[in-house]
Amino acid sequence: MDVSTAPFSDALERARRIHAEEIVMDSLAPTFTCEMMLTPAMVDLARSLQRQGESRSVIRTALAEHLIESAASDATTREAYLAYWRRAGVTAASCTLYDAGPPERAWDDALTELARGHRLLQALQDSFLLGDSAAAVERAHRERRHAVIFNLQNAEPIGERFDRLEILYNLGLRIVQPAYNLRNRFADGCVERCDGGLSRLGEALVERLNRRRVLIDLSHCSDRTTMDVIAASRAPVAFTHTSARALSQHARGKTDEALRAIAERGGYVGVLIVPFFLLPPGSDGRSRKPDLPAGWATLDTVMDHVVHIMDLVGSDCVGIGTDWGKPYYTALRWSAGMVREETSSFDWVGWRSQDRFDPNLQTWELESWDLWPNLTAALLQRGIPETTVVKIVGGNFLRIFREVCG
Repeated sequence: MDVSTAPFSDALERARRIHAEEIVMDSLAPTFTCEMMLTPAMVDLARSLQRQGESRSVIRTALAEHLIESAASDATTREAYLAYWRRAGVTAASCTLYDAGPPERAWDDALTELARGHRLLQALQDSFLLGDSAAAVERAHRERRHAVIFNLQNAEPIGERFDRLEILYNLGLRIVQPAYNLRNRFADGCVERCDGGLSRLGEALVERLNRRRVLIDLSHCSDRTTMDVIAASRAPVAFTHTSARALSQHARGKTDEALRAIAERGGYVGVLIVPFFLLPPGSDGRSRKPDLPAGWATLDTVMDHVVHIMDLVGSDCVGIGTDWGKPYYTALRWSAGMVREETSSFDWVGWRSQDRFDPNLQTWELESWDLWPNLTAALLQRGIPETTVVKIVGGNFLRIFREVCG
């Protein structure tokens, strides 16, 4: 696949037209209550909290509450937030209610974030709606609005109480990941010490999610969990935000075997833009852009993963799940101690030193989520046909969302 010699500005103009005319979906976006737009007051708040030594979770909570209250009461904040989404040109984005934390708090934490999500949707109701079906996404596109899809990146809030799934479903939940990075009662995550795969309770969860028509996400799951769920699920499943391990050599990436297996069952693979999940150890994007900061990736880095996966499985199941471009990361400077989320002396997020998690590292020209059209332009610049680009930036995820969730 040849890289176009036309100016990037030409590709960006075509990309913006695609975003205006077609449905664009981010299968795992930054959380829309706290990880997207920052006002100057929110930047000041975040910096103040960081100077006080507060954790990421405390900072995110404060930013969410500030945004929700401002969006409900201040027209300037509302317009700034809508302008941010308009620049992104995204019709629908999947946003996370819960990923990690002490298991005994998981249910309450998920409900709290769900309540915040609904409060922000209410404050923005003229321009946003709940993306609880493919029809809702299509309606948002038709009415030039935006849709938010709720997901759990960890099934711990459900626990053994499957009736909780019904509650969350009725409030808009449509995507669930059995496990995050570590082991829970359902399955193992991708950085757990051992890989036992899916538990018997996890098998029961898969059956219940299939029955309820909830899309199963395996992005953070271990290799064995991934293959176990693909085999157990009656419905297609997804990697909403991942990379190709053949290129990154990272535990968060998926093997070629897993990528083929998910595609063979009609599944979906969203490629993320997180630099340390895209780049192999010791590498960065400076071979392509010499003045890039150390450790940063480029648009070409992302495209390498898209093309690799397309070469493996074809163009009908590949999409984009950014998982990065969070302004509160770039507005602050992070040390290793600041990014650990410790409660009772245990870090429930679980990143190890070899996982290279560092919010100071970004992907050039994707430092904030509103730069999304640059991704579409990069696809075009790689020589991918426009009809295929339309599928990658939204059509493929809409297909599986419709098939599984209705």
